[in-house]
Amino acid sequence: MDPVVGIIILLTVFVLLLFAAGAGLYRRVRELELAVYQGIGQNLVGTNTANALQPLATKGKTTVIVKVNRRCPVCDDLLGGVARIAPGLGNSIQLTVLSDDPQFGKPLPENVRVVKDADAWRALTVPYVPAVVVVSADGVVLHTEPGGSVESFEATVERAATIGKETVR
Repeated sequence: MDPVVGIIILLTVFVLLLFAAGAGLYRRVRELELAVYQGIGQNLVGTNTANALQPLATKGKTTVIVKVNRRCPVCDDLLGGVARIAPGLGNSIQLTVLSDDPQFGKPLPENVRVVKDADAWRALTVPYVPAVVVVSADGVVLHTEPGGSVESFEATVERAATIGKETVR
């Protein structure tokens, strides 16, 4: 076999492998995008909603729900961020921590509502933990995102406070 033909065959195989890897990566990115947008538009207080979700939204006030798990070290960091920013929020938004642990006992400020309900935890169908879910004053899910860092959580709470002020006007 001529060396030039061998190199062309080798490069063709390499290009096909790169194409297959790119297609697989594109598929994963699309799956992640869909996962992030799961639950947007869901009404937590509507008549068609499962009863387990109704205690999560605060009627008439923008709510930020932090979904945590008992076996999650990132959740502990996020709860530290909740404890740090909650006192400065006043009545602008309601922070709610949703845990699957019936023995949840992390120290949080009084204005943070804690829901220790495994049924509600399962009913809030975001595919990642920890999760941050923003719910409008009408009980409609406006935004979901993975709660990867305290900084991103704080930015989401700031945006939620802005949303709350705009809906009040």
